[in-house]
Amino acid sequence: MHIYEVGESDDGQLFMVMELVAGETLATINRIMRGREQRFSDEAIFAIGVACCGALEAVHALTVEGGTVDLVHRDVSPHNLLLSSAGALKLIDFGIAKAATNRNLTMPGVTKGKAGYFSPEQAMGKRLDGRSDLFSLGVTLYKLASGATPFDDFTNLADRHAALVRGQWKSLDQAFPGLPEGLSAVVTRSLMVKPEQRYQSAREMREALEKAAFDARVRLSQSSLLGYVDDQGTLTSGGGSRSSIFPAVQVPAPAPLPPPPPPAQTLDERVNERPLPAPVITAPGPVRPPRPMRTERLDPVPPRRTSAKTVLVALSFLASIALGVGLVVLLTDAGVPSPLPPGEPPTPVATAVEPPRPAVRIAVPDVDVRQEPAAEPVAPTPAPVPAPPTVPPVPAPRPTTPRPPRPPKDVPEKKDAPSSTPAPVEAAIPVGEGKLRINVSGARATIAVGSEDWGEPPVNHRVPAGSLKITVKLADGSSSSTRAVVLPDQTTIVTFDSATQKWSTRTQ
Repeated sequence: MHIYEVGESDDGQLFMVMELVAGETLATINRIMRGREQRFSDEAIFAIGVACCGALEAVHALTVEGGTVDLVHRDVSPHNLLLSSAGALKLIDFGIAKAATNRNLTMPGVTKGKAGYFSPEQAMGKRLDGRSDLFSLGVTLYKLASGATPFDDFTNLADRHAALVRGQWKSLDQAFPGLPEGLSAVVTRSLMVKPEQRYQSAREMREALEKAAFDARVRLSQSSLLGYVDDQGTLTSGGGSRSSIFPAVQVPAPAPLPPPPPPAQTLDERVNERPLPAPVITAPGPVRPPRPMRTERLDPVPPRRTSAKTVLVALSFLASIALGVGLVVLLTDAGVPSPLPPGEPPTPVATAVEPPRPAVRIAVPDVDVRQEPAAEPVAPTPAPVPAPPTVPPVPAPRPTTPRPPRPPKDVPEKKDAPSSTPAPVEAAIPVGEGKLRINVSGARATIAVGSEDWGEPPVNHRVPAGSLKITVKLADGSSSSTRAVVLPDQTTIVTFDSATQKWSTRTQ
């Protein structure tokens, strides 16, 4: 928070002019939201931790001419964190802040601040440094995430003080399961009893929170804390709902689909539907008379005369052919003695049969006998009939002797194997009651277990042991379901990540 002026009035009164923030403290916002069964989102808790670490980083690094001041706030709590309507977080109330160079403040052994947010060394009145403020910031994040501090379970001051200096309290993961693992790890380390086991600077803790948010896929920006406080500085009814800050995008209605194409027609249908071309009508022109046909008378061709010399050559050729055919017939009828000795069968020889050649016709023209005398005709000798081709004899098949059957070997009898391995029978769930915790990260949602509506996460109820169906309905209208088994006297933690649409279940 900015300080614009410090001075003294005319009547001797000291005054300080500070920035006016239109907002509310995180303690008031958290109390009202818890009354409405709401809480800060994971994104808001990360943003609060990063912004407060940035403020403490500037406070602890304050220097003067003589060196560092070693300023310690000593009262970091939700009551001193002011959230404006613009989403800015202010660390206020440095009234009990103590510097190492200031000797006029609290005496040694005297503690100031809110007891529920003390560090162990602050409760024991020891010397403090910036690591004490980091412990108080861890208690603040614990309170905003779970709704209670680590010491609210203790009824009296003595038990609370003993638990503080000994570190005897539930971790954030046990008090409120379902948060991002990185956030629980940062809070656990900041709440170490020994200062040397915590983060050694506000910058180191801020970088750890930024890395945990990145690993949990939580996007941090200037709008992470918007929507909790309105312009008048009062708490909004939406409780930081992102949908109340950023209106939903109106999606235009889809264009109507074109009508379906008509069914395909056959060729006959298309031909029948095609219009016939209009007939072309031409005007009649003058008719020409046909041309007369020319006819000519041709003289007959005189028959061709063949000389006697050509006839004699043809007859000589025919006589030579007939003589050769007659010699072949005589040699065939006379026979040829076989060179093989009697009693031995002839060896079959495959004879190649030449296919018959086509007959040749010789056209003999007409002979003018008035010019030359014709020779005496020679009687044609009939052509010999070719002998059928010799087919080699087929050897008779050899008789086969049947082999005696072999004696059967001793084959061990096979035992009938089971057709299928019976499926293992699931162990029955004992009768009793257990706890079921359901968390949703990254988006607002409602939870239904079976047919019963449990409201917005996180939820924590005792239910009968058994297998239960869990349904998460997100703000955008989508939903996802899973089944979880609840065992007696055990806590089943079911977490749904809206960014990856994945479920995780564990039992403790």
